[in-house]
Amino acid sequence: MSIRVLPLAVAAGLLFASATPAIAADNVVIQWNDVALEAIRVGHPGPPMVARMLYVTQTCVFDAWAAFDKEATAVHTGKTLKQPAHWRTPANKSTAISYAAYRALVDLFPAQKSSFDAKMVSLGLDPNYTANDSTTPAGVGNAACAAVLASRHADGSNQLGDLSGGTPYSDYSGYVPV
Repeated sequence: MSIRVLPLAVAAGLLFASATPAIAADNVVIQWNDVALEAIRVGHPGPPMVARMLYVTQTCVFDAWAAFDKEATAVHTGKTLKQPAHWRTPANKSTAISYAAYRALVDLFPAQKSSFDAKMVSLGLDPNYTANDSTTPAGVGNAACAAVLASRHADGSNQLGDLSGGTPYSDYSGYVPV
């Protein structure tokens, strides 16, 4: 191995070694992804709905996380929920992410709320905390998700069934194939 390649190999090895524990341990995002995928398996929505449900959940998670990141800008709240540097702890990020994921999944899969409640309790969090108070990590997660849901409820997918008389995701446009 040449002297020029050695620093690159060492750097790559250090990067892999430092990343391995994070990959090996289930962080809260991976845990909530598993919960979302199980909800999809239980609920059997069609492929277009699955894609949208994963987008909504992950956007809620990202926007909550972005509030605790120095550089990131949330998709729906911009930098309005940005937290001060001393608040950007792993515990606060995990709490905000959990509330955002929880709120998204309850909105998308209301019939499975009890299983999402159980996940929150297993994480030591209160599923009944609904405040959008941006001075608490839970409130940041709730507020981030509320902004995403407000946008997605008006995206034309008819998730709530409002436009068609109560059937979620049904066609309200009167479309007829040629």
